[in-house]
Amino acid sequence: MGKGGTVLGFIGIILAAGAIGFTYIVWNGQNTTNNLTGTRVVGIWESLSDNQVYTPYNSLSYWLLEFGDNSLSNTNYISVSNTNTRITLLKAGWYRIHLTVLLEGLNPANLYFIVLLKDGVAEFIFDKYETSLAMNSQYHSIDSSAFVYSNGTNYVEINGYSAFGDNFDVPVSNKESNRLTIEFVTI
Repeated sequence: MGKGGTVLGFIGIILAAGAIGFTYIVWNGQNTTNNLTGTRVVGIWESLSDNQVYTPYNSLSYWLLEFGDNSLSNTNYISVSNTNTRITLLKAGWYRIHLTVLLEGLNPANLYFIVLLKDGVAEFIFDKYETSLAMNSQYHSIDSSAFVYSNGTNYVEINGYSAFGDNFDVPVSNKESNRLTIEFVTI
């Protein structure tokens, strides 16, 4: 092999090394063109329950979700008030709110709703559950997410209600089935 072959060999080695480096960067998610979004968890609550303290959410068929045990709360992004029923989203941007909750005491032939309120107005229905006359369980599990935009002053609450006024609630003792997570979504 002459001089030309040796030069081509070195060029091949350099190109192969570059390809391996590029593959490593893309494989590890460090390529900014493929990694445009990310999330930052800013709040986690467990031990959720129903709260009937605030008018008009003051009955067993029309209540706010109360956020119990808090394992993470980043005060740069969120603030909790109203006996842990209201969360103010302090930083402008998109938030992902994920709710996992167990409802109990459901009655036959009824409609139940779990609704995300933004500034007191329905923004998103986490779940609508209709029971039949021949229902086989008085429990219903919800696992749902919503994306909400905040201007930095908006607040959110979660409202549970029965269309026909039947009482229902969230069992406080079931921590495994009750969790609220809030993430700030970065672009």
